[in-house]
Amino acid sequence: MCLMTSSNIRIVAVLILIITSTHFATAQTKPDKNKTERESAAEASQLAAELATLRQYLDKDGGYKDKHGGYYNPKAGTYTDKEGGIVDNWLGYTYTDGSYKSALGDYWDAKTKTFKLATGESAKSSVTAEEAIRALRKNVEENDGYDKYATVKSMIQAIKIDHLGTTENTQKHP
Repeated sequence: MCLMTSSNIRIVAVLILIITSTHFATAQTKPDKNKTERESAAEASQLAAELATLRQYLDKDGGYKDKHGGYYNPKAGTYTDKEGGIVDNWLGYTYTDGSYKSALGDYWDAKTKTFKLATGESAKSSVTAEEAIRALRKNVEENDGYDKYATVKSMIQAIKIDHLGTTENTQKHP
């Protein structure tokens, strides 16, 4: 006997859409790809210039260990805190047990293999932690929550905070 409520059916439907990466975007909602690429190139150039001025604080791999014991790895697009949790460019957080909280508030509980959505709904699933994290990240991306430079921007700010003597922080403004 199957006891599926309409709420559970809705949760399963949402999860299927997320996991199978079904995307029903219309042509009107798609951003201008050339404009987005130009903005991204300009941002990358600006961040590279800023990192060049802060290179004395970077390790040989271009990463940075902050004063709180965390480590920024811009190549991987991650920040690992001193407890071992990882923040990614989707602004999600991977706990040491494999659970994941997305920037949208959705949560994957790795121990119980349960999705807990920001709406308060939850559903068990048989997907792996990697698949669940990929699905939650894809959902964030589809909601414009992905920033491929989030880790780099955060690292730059951490360096400036940790080293108050950087040129930008000591310059006088008129």
